[in-house]
Amino acid sequence: MFERLKKLKISPFIIPSLVGFSVLYLVPFIWGIRYSFSRSGFDSTFVGYANYSEVLSSGAFRLALKNTGIFMSVAIPLIMILSFLLALAIYELKPPKLVYLFMMLPIAIPSAAAAGFFRKIIGTGAFSLMNSDYAMLGVILIFIWKNTGYNLIINMAGLLQLDISVIEASKIDGATYFQRLRHVIIPLCIPTTVFAGIVTIINSFKVFKDVYVLQGSYPNPSIYMLQHYMNNKFNDLQYEKLTSGAYIFALVIFVFAFLLFYIDKSYSKRVGDSI
Repeated sequence: MFERLKKLKISPFIIPSLVGFSVLYLVPFIWGIRYSFSRSGFDSTFVGYANYSEVLSSGAFRLALKNTGIFMSVAIPLIMILSFLLALAIYELKPPKLVYLFMMLPIAIPSAAAAGFFRKIIGTGAFSLMNSDYAMLGVILIFIWKNTGYNLIINMAGLLQLDISVIEASKIDGATYFQRLRHVIIPLCIPTTVFAGIVTIINSFKVFKDVYVLQGSYPNPSIYMLQHYMNNKFNDLQYEKLTSGAYIFALVIFVFAFLLFYIDKSYSKRVGDSI
């Protein structure tokens, strides 16, 4: 068996991870397909695409999909740009170690404590941001505050692995700092940026915990997310609606992940041809 794995260039040490991934993620993901095509979680009668059609026509699902799309399209680019700029500033300026501590501190703070803090700041008082039409701004603020430090670590790792000789060669050729940034540093950081983008998409789902702590299962309609929809369907034992909505959203995420990998591949080829 191990000889076959060696021929396939697969390390035997990866088997435990593959088994754990299959049992905890892959098998439930595949098994859930059965629920999405069943009449209910307790009736396995095949109903075709009826559940998907009902979910797509649901006002609650469309509201959740719209709010999640708005949140991801605004928060993810913002945190990607902000974390890269902060990492670049630290890479160039080399500030005191205390700055690193303040950047990483939000990662260690539990969601309940963070939500309690933001409830005092933006969730109560004469003008409660979380109860207004601009509640999405509060959610984006919480997300950026909690996850910028994590993205900062990823971007710093990418910057520290840059080939210094390429940057020095561009200096000798007379390139200004912004020219080096645009034509050398950013292209070389694309693989790191793609990885950070995928991690950020995954972490964006976790903002549901903070919104849930702040406003429960049925929050302000402007911040009603897909996680709220799925959590409520789970509590109502409507597993067929839960899985149908989850697979629709998973398809959207796979498309975004594919686009990120395509950008990574195209930039890697361009940088490789230019060096």
